[in-house]
Order: sequence, then structure tokens, then C-alpha cells
Amino acid sequence: MDVRADQFPRQLETQPLARCYLLAGDEPLQVLEAADALRAAARSQGYDEREVLHAEAGFDWGQLASAGASLSLFSDKRILELHLTDKGPGKPGSAALIEYAKNAPDSTLLIVIATPLAASARKSAWYKAIAKAGVVMYAWPLPAARMAQWIEKRAAGHGLRMDADAVALLAEHTEGNLLAAAQEIDRLALLHADTPIGSAEIAAAASDHARFDIFDLPAKALAGDRAGALHSLSRLRAEGVDAVPITWALVREVRLVYQAALAARANRLDAMLGKVFMPPARKRQIAQAAAQADPARLAVLLRDASRLDQANKGARPGRPWDELVRLTLGLAGVDLPVSSITTHRP
Repeated sequence: MDVRADQFPRQLETQPLARCYLLAGDEPLQVLEAADALRAAARSQGYDEREVLHAEAGFDWGQLASAGASLSLFSDKRILELHLTDKGPGKPGSAALIEYAKNAPDSTLLIVIATPLAASARKSAWYKAIAKAGVVMYAWPLPAARMAQWIEKRAAGHGLRMDADAVALLAEHTEGNLLAAAQEIDRLALLHADTPIGSAEIAAAASDHARFDIFDLPAKALAGDRAGALHSLSRLRAEGVDAVPITWALVREVRLVYQAALAARANRLDAMLGKVFMPPARKRQIAQAAAQADPARLAVLLRDASRLDQANKGARPGRPWDELVRLTLGLAGVDLPVSSITTHRP
């Protein structure tokens, strides 16, 4: 049986425990929580002992068969948990998993936990053998359209009342990263347990958080708040944040405005923004910037960003933080001579 991550809790509630489970996917939070839920369900049904195997390089796959066949000294039922590496089980492991699935003992619950699996692995014989003998849950990344729904549901589970703008802002900031979104919801539950939460509360709660400063920086620059943008950049540097994710956030903003500016000149701006998931206020900001922007100038900023990326990697002379100042001010509407940055040496 194959189930989605959002179906898995219901599957545990309504179906008897299977003998084998494979929990894998691109969303580590959903895999982690599925494993926790499965262990809790197993403990409630008398699976009191747990043995963990890590199938790393050189692992003896005979241990899987031995562990499945051996009897527990302390419990009639037990959990056998097998963690795979990103390379999967390999040929010996595939054969061992297929054999185990064919003869899985009733008294042992096998839980296989894997990192993201390639399409070839999801079509493999061992994958199909576990699905036939038990349950496979694969956690796919949530599409942008479902991210807000996920946040809203999780927030409600924590007793939070978030309005639509707050949900959209948190979804945009966390960029589809469920673990980051879950951590922010946990923080909000401590700060605003009994009060409604709007976009202002999201921004205020995030004001002391470096990851949110990374997103706040391009927004301030785009709004023309040069002093505020440079302050955010200085704060990120003081907190030891690497230049690479800051570069990514600024480039993302420049590219978005560039695409919007091109769309505006082709009378397709509304259609273009309709495909982008972000709060209405952000869309209005992007639309306004696109109407005023010169696509040729933005193309130059993107070339500057390429130089910055090379400086980050040490592939060309330059100081990344100086280049970040240039890119930030460029997004804010200030042009700096190229020589003022590139003449420096690391």
C-alpha cells in the first residue's frame, strides 16, 4: 500500500499495523513525524522493545535476517528500525529486504527510514516488496498552493488564530520548508497563544531571527529603504550568517522584479503575478517596482550577482560583503561604479 504523508495518520488510526513500513521522502519533517506516530502506535499495541540498525557502508545485511528471526528476552513484540543512506540498500540490501518482506514475522514491526529516493529506487523490486507486504509512505514536497493550507492546519493544531495574510507571509518566508515553518509556529505559540495573529505579528516575531532578516533585506531594498537594508545586511554579517544565502535572497528578488518588468511591458503582469504565491501586499510592491524598473538595469544587476557568486566561491577577486552592499544598493535604486568593488582583493 502506498499512502501520502497527509494520509498516514488516518491510515494508522483506521488500519491494523502492517508488518513492514517504508517511510521516505523529500520532506524530512513529515518523515520524522510519521516515524514518531508509527512508534507511538506500536508502543500502544505492546511493541515495547526497539532495535535500530544503520545500513552504512560495509553493513552486514545478514543482521537484518538475524534480527528478524531472533526472539526478544523482554517483550513478545518489538520494533526493528532500519535507516538507509542516500545511496539506498544496494544489491545485497535489496535482496535482504525482499527476502525479509516475504517472510516478515508477526511479532516484529520493521520500519525502514530513508532519505529522498530516486525514481529508479521507487520502481525497484525491494520498494515494491515492502509496499506489497506493508505500507509505503513517501513525503513529497508541498506545492506552493498547499503550503498555506498546511500552515493554517498546523497553526490551528497549536491553538493559534492566524489570518490569511499572516499565513501567506509565513508561507512565503519559509519557502516551502516545512521544518522551518513548524519551528516558527512553535515560536508563535509561545508568543501569541491567546491572541489573533496577523502579518504584523509575524513580522514582529521574526524581527530577531536571522533567517527572516535574510528575507527582510531585499524587501527593504526594493522599497527604497537604503538605510534599513544596509542595517539588515550589517546585522546579518555581525551574526555570522554566510554570504551565500543572502546572495540567494537578493538574486531571487532581482530576478522576480526583472521578470515582472518584462511581463509589464508585454501587458502580462497580472497573469505573471497570478502564478506567484505571495501575500497581496507583496504582489502590489512587486507590481509597483516592475512598472518603474528598467529591465536593462536589472539585467546588469543580475550580471553583478553572477560576479558576486564567483567571489563567494573564491573563483574571482572581490570581497563578497562589499559586493552584497553593491547589490543591495542596486536593488534600492543606487548605482555604484564597478571599480569601487572589484578593485579590492580578498
